[in-house]
Amino acid sequence: MKNTYQYLMIAAVSTLLLGCASFEFPSMFDKGTKEVPRYGKEAIHYQCDNYQSFGLKLSANGDEAWVMLPDHEIGLARDASDKQLYHYGTMDLRLNGEQTTLDDSDHLHLKNCKPAETKK
Repeated sequence: MKNTYQYLMIAAVSTLLLGCASFEFPSMFDKGTKEVPRYGKEAIHYQCDNYQSFGLKLSANGDEAWVMLPDHEIGLARDASDKQLYHYGTMDLRLNGEQTTLDDSDHLHLKNCKPAETKK
């Protein structure tokens, strides 16, 4: 009887230890909210101030830009007079290196957006 009890205790402890190996504690010291980019390999990921980000795909001739936000995508057309400006309705995208901006006069104001470094 005592021997059976010891085997059961060893099996229970082993099961608990194996279950703990796959458990991960959440990070309590992480500052801000970091979005996980899900834009695909062909898109350029831009990281902006305040941990905000967006994805960008340009057409082959550069006349259209697709802005990918976490909840939707928007197609923008290139401005005829300013080749670095793309717009659609109230949304404007100005490509300017590490000072790229994406602005929607209603609620979206992304500033100081830099292309994220690609991991190779």
